[in-house]
Amino acid sequence: MLLIKNRVNYYSYKEIQQLQKISTSTIGHFTDFGFLTHLTCSIPITNVLGPVLTVKLSSGDGTHLNNVLHHAQKGDILVIDTSGNKTHACWGEFRSRRAEEIGLAGVIISGAVTDSSYLKKSNVPVFYESVSPRTTSSLNLEGEINTPVCVGGVVFESGDYVIADEDGIYKLNRLNYKGLIELALKKEQYEIERRQS
Repeated sequence: MLLIKNRVNYYSYKEIQQLQKISTSTIGHFTDFGFLTHLTCSIPITNVLGPVLTVKLSSGDGTHLNNVLHHAQKGDILVIDTSGNKTHACWGEFRSRRAEEIGLAGVIISGAVTDSSYLKKSNVPVFYESVSPRTTSSLNLEGEINTPVCVGGVVFESGDYVIADEDGIYKLNRLNYKGLIELALKKEQYEIERRQS
């Protein structure tokens, strides 16, 4: 059975433009919450940001990744909850090729990937926990799209916004993001002026 919730948008165009000017390390001066830990990125990145699209898989089942990619839009960051499975890779070359066609901004996985050599050449950054030659199967088990998931100790929901760069991954908190953006923009400007003095 597959449960699909509607896509949600929380952030305005102006707020998204502001987020493009902020690094994760600047945000780290003002909060300890919302940062993912223990993930590796497939390629070097400078700045990746976008709205979240979530999918929750049953352990060992990759069926609903095909379904969620039908719902994905250009610029999305796909967040995959593997229900604790760290041994069966749910992502590899051909899903990365599909992500490239769609124009995904990135993929975040609470589990394993495979086809490492291709992922290192892809222009879609994939954040993952481990590498495995064992892969998920099409078991058509239970799954969810656009429901809350947990990856890297952080809860993600559809419409959340993510900033990722070479220093880390941060998910905005909808309860306090406006004040955080204001503080971070002031600090970014202060640092620019410091470098020029």
